[in-house]
Amino acid sequence: MKDPSMAPVIDNAAAREPASARLDPRPARNAVRPGHLCLVVHDDLELRLKLAGVVRRAAVKLDADTLTQSGLASLSIDQLRSYVAVLLIIEFMRRDDDADPLAVVARLRSRMPRLPIFVFARHGDERSAARAIKAGAADYWPIHSVDLAELSAALQPLLGAMRGAAVAPVSQMHGVPEVAGYRVLKKIAHSAAATVYLARSDDLAQSVALKVQHIDGNVNITDEDRQRFARECAILSSMNHRSIADVIDYGMTAKCLYLAMEYFPCGSLRERLRNPVSEADAVNYARQIAEALQLVHSAGIVHRDLKPSNLMVTTDNRIVLIDFGSARGRLVTHELSSSDPMTGSPYYACPEQIDGKEPDHRGDLYSLGVVLYEMLAGTLPFLGNSVSEIFQGHRLAAVPPLPAALKRYQPVVNRLLDKKPENRYPTSAHFLRELETVAGPIAQQRRRTDQNGALIT
Repeated sequence: MKDPSMAPVIDNAAAREPASARLDPRPARNAVRPGHLCLVVHDDLELRLKLAGVVRRAAVKLDADTLTQSGLASLSIDQLRSYVAVLLIIEFMRRDDDADPLAVVARLRSRMPRLPIFVFARHGDERSAARAIKAGAADYWPIHSVDLAELSAALQPLLGAMRGAAVAPVSQMHGVPEVAGYRVLKKIAHSAAATVYLARSDDLAQSVALKVQHIDGNVNITDEDRQRFARECAILSSMNHRSIADVIDYGMTAKCLYLAMEYFPCGSLRERLRNPVSEADAVNYARQIAEALQLVHSAGIVHRDLKPSNLMVTTDNRIVLIDFGSARGRLVTHELSSSDPMTGSPYYACPEQIDGKEPDHRGDLYSLGVVLYEMLAGTLPFLGNSVSEIFQGHRLAAVPPLPAALKRYQPVVNRLLDKKPENRYPTSAHFLRELETVAGPIAQQRRRTDQNGALIT
């Protein structure tokens, strides 16, 4: 959910909808998330997550989004204004291209003169610290020895930075519908069917992902679309597991349907796969996805749209499954669920889904096979210059070989990606047992923070 198109903070003054106009909400299971956000920037996701965790320990009322350097460069001034500070992890090791590692500080300072910038250095020294302050940084720490008390003292003054800020409502400027009880902060994602915003829940004092489907005056929204949206809400609300996105609230107004879910500041597995994934992470992520599918399938539900953008990464490196808009449950009528069999992405669709047949749980395992291959090989198994060519690959092409160092996973991937459902693993549990055997001693990589909050690199 990164590289978003974001909108400025607003104050939603609309009165609450009457209870009769809303579907039954479900209380949040998660701890309340703070309302103030800073931004942690580095190209390595693991390192960003480490620093974001330390930030939360240093200032309990401050939370963190994370972005790559290219993502930072793409943000507009309005988008940057939604953050109370930017925390840059800077590499001071020798560079072949002689690029100035502090150029990003100078660029950001020229765009946002009053935005606090904190530098966390890898391989820096006293000279690096002096240069960072001269470039415009408010403070500097070596990343391997961040003092929690010092960081807390630097961050605490930021917590009141956004209070009383006078900004124009996003709904007036960009046509964002008003949903009573929520203040929209920025746009996270958009599709033809719905838009997802980062929003603030007034009741819970918690940041949420607010999925909104416009219905007022939109001739493209059909009764089936409304039913699909309501189905997603019902399916998600019936789940209660750390691997399934938590539903906080859902309902409808005269202008839109809305679904408030837990917010994932680290984005999706799609963003994670923009950088190479280690074997340990690939195995860990595949295991977590299979465990989520095990829960979903045991409830009689087929997801039908499993892909990296529907798999969110949490701050503790967990995978959480979202977006059940294409899912089919045993209580959903055949007419409703089969009207659009090709709802998933062409790169991750199983052959029977492409042929217009109703996939069962083994179709989700096929999609998991595509994701696992992509994580191990760094590319998709079936590519093409058109959707037709991609479909032909799923139907007819042999599974490409994995890199030689990972060839022991080939039988596992081949079985997941078998053209015939009956030749795939019968359940997620069968896949998990074989994955554990093949992976052997590969252990899940863990992030560690010492007792003082110092980052371990």
